Amino acid sequence: MATTLIRRIAPRLLLAFAAAVVLLLSLWAWVGQRAMRAEHERASLRLAGLFEASLHHAMLRRDLEGLAQLLDQVGGMNGMSGAALLDPAGEVRFASDTRRLGQTETGALAGLCLGTHCGPLSPPALSWQQEGATRALRVAYPVRNQARCQGCHGSVAARPINGVLVLDFAPMAAEREAIERASLWLLPAALTALVALALGMVWALQRDVLRPVARLAEQVRRIAGGDLAARSGLTGRDELAQLGQGVDRMARQLHGQMDALAAQRAFLQSLLDAAPDPMLLLGADHRIVTANTAYARLMGQPLAAIQNQPCHRISRALDEPCPQTLVHCPLRTCEASGVPTRTVMAFTRADGSRVDVDIHAAPLRAPDGSMQVVEIIRPLAEQVRFSQEQRLAAVGLLANGVAHEIHNPLASIRLALQSALRGLQSGAMPATELAEYLHLVDAQIDRCVDITQRLLRLSQPSAQPAQPVSVRAAIDDVTALLGEEIRQAGVALRVQAAPDRRVLADEGELRQVLLNLVHNALHAMRGGGTLAIDVRRADDTTLQLAVQDSGCGIDPEQMALIFLPFYSRRADGLRGTGMGLAICKSLVEGRGGHIAVTSTPGQGSRFTVTLPDADAARADGS
Repeated sequence: MATTLIRRIAPRLLLAFAAAVVLLLSLWAWVGQRAMRAEHERASLRLAGLFEASLHHAMLRRDLEGLAQLLDQVGGMNGMSGAALLDPAGEVRFASDTRRLGQTETGALAGLCLGTHCGPLSPPALSWQQEGATRALRVAYPVRNQARCQGCHGSVAARPINGVLVLDFAPMAAEREAIERASLWLLPAALTALVALALGMVWALQRDVLRPVARLAEQVRRIAGGDLAARSGLTGRDELAQLGQGVDRMARQLHGQMDALAAQRAFLQSLLDAAPDPMLLLGADHRIVTANTAYARLMGQPLAAIQNQPCHRISRALDEPCPQTLVHCPLRTCEASGVPTRTVMAFTRADGSRVDVDIHAAPLRAPDGSMQVVEIIRPLAEQVRFSQEQRLAAVGLLANGVAHEIHNPLASIRLALQSALRGLQSGAMPATELAEYLHLVDAQIDRCVDITQRLLRLSQPSAQPAQPVSVRAAIDDVTALLGEEIRQAGVALRVQAAPDRRVLADEGELRQVLLNLVHNALHAMRGGGTLAIDVRRADDTTLQLAVQDSGCGIDPEQMALIFLPFYSRRADGLRGTGMGLAICKSLVEGRGGHIAVTSTPGQGSRFTVTLPDADAARADGS
């Protein structure tokens, strides 16, 4: 680049310098010539003044012959081409060239005012006459009349001028020679100065401009190539140094931003890789923008080989996108609808094996405004395994609760039977004691039967169809049944329920749900409190029955467990069956409703049962 700039700039500089030298030489010649002419004119006027004094002296002595000799001598002097004395009318009275005597040369008087009407005496007239290639100076010098000359020429007032001295100087050959001599040494000097100046300019340009620009160009080239550590290293305070320092700062900032961006990309990739399910991000052109390692493992390919590849090539081993008439493409569906979609598809791994997958796809707007799609993929075999694991976990939890509840009765039965057997074998056990053992066994068997019946009620729907049930009547029956227990617990009861509120349910099931919820509320208020039961409309089709206590509340970590079978954490410290809330949930959901709870430890809990409004259902004709 520096060579190119030198080739471009150096000729222009040389041409500019040459033009400047020519202009300066021309100006110098013109100014020198004018100065020499001005000096020549001043010298001519001084010489004419001297001749005037000599003429006056010769005229006073009436030495006409001496006057003629004087003019002849003046005309023959070096640098003079002629001299003449004219009268005021322009007639030549004396001349160095006798051929001019008696002639009238009025042209020599041009520019002079010699009459009495002129006022002040006219100054000498200087004129340059063209002679061949050069010019010659003529001086017309008026010879004034003086008082001492009045005897011959009359009064000064009547005749102010006695005559005109005309001096013709030789052409200025000396001027031309001087200029030529000056040019002979000035031109080489100017050319030498021109070359020195050009070399100095090129050197300064090379040092102060071309080298910094070349370093900046090299830095920009390296940055464009990805080397963000490139620096110009320019120092100083000139504009190029400031530009280089600014580019260095910009490169440092860009380097830092790229490092931060790389770290963010690495974090996002780590976040994707931490997801257990295969995930990928697709562009509108079906290319994979990014994917996680779970997807790479699913397809049996390295993650680097998947990036920026068409999804149909990686997932289905196709060179063209999936035919829309045969396969439900999540990308095109999300583009068309703009909402998430779900589909089932068969993928082809790198080894040729097939895997059925469940795809959840959602549209995403990229920063540049283009549409992209996020896909979360789960193999169907994994879903089946996960569902089976959930079922087994639920069965295990239920079995653990059942075993815990039945173990104690069975242990009691075993101890009673062993004691009765030992007594019968020894013959020492009275009949009354044997009867007590048998009554104990019968009671524990009833307890086991009750547990199994409760389990059956959790899974079996009610045999009775849903009918309109008065909520206020159910509340009154349950609170009357538990009235003595409520009074002994020191609990204040508040009921807000209109008599005409009815829900679609089974009358016995609704009372069982209320009984369990009120019992739990009483257990939570060991030192007394307030029990509030209210019924309100949830929306146009459902009613909401709420049972709220001011008891101890429920710990947040227990909230997800309270509806599980056999889970019991009574506030009074006694061990319950753990089936009450599980049965309530089963009964309510079996009638198309749902049960929810909100609680604040130390302030109480609120259980809300939502069931279909019987009157709204009748108004709809159902």
